[in-house]
Amino acid sequence: MNRIVLYLLISLLLVSCGTSKSVSYSHKPLAEEGCRVSYAVLEQEGQLQIIATVKSDRLVFSDDPIMMLRNFNGEVLRLNGKCLQSRTETGGIIINNMVLPVSELNAMALFPVSEDDIDFFLPGIAKVRLSTLPIVHEKSFSRDVIGSYLFRELKRALTTKDDF
Repeated sequence: MNRIVLYLLISLLLVSCGTSKSVSYSHKPLAEEGCRVSYAVLEQEGQLQIIATVKSDRLVFSDDPIMMLRNFNGEVLRLNGKCLQSRTETGGIIINNMVLPVSELNAMALFPVSEDDIDFFLPGIAKVRLSTLPIVHEKSFSRDVIGSYLFRELKRALTTKDDF
């Protein structure tokens, strides 16, 4: 039963991400490695949730991931989540008649958000920290990149959740 719910949730996420209903950024903390992180909002069974997806060469979520957010007012929000999946995509690049393998990890986690926490996103997000392994993903922003999107989508999901 849990597998069916998980597959349905992932399908909904892929459909919503395919229609540009997510916000993302690239982050390169070190010269060799980098990642792309995207966020989407989902309302399921009356619960608002943020889905974080990390695409990198080595980062995955732990079983009980944590998302820490700081807004531009200095307030901190801690969201405890659930790891949905980690999968590997493998491809190759042809250089001088040689195929060099390239693999990428896709890790996805779900973070429930209460209705009271929606206004936290209004001033914008100044810093985000995701408990990924082997290193913690942490990104600071000089201007808002994800906060206004998350605020708008959480409000929209809240107003349309009872619309049948």
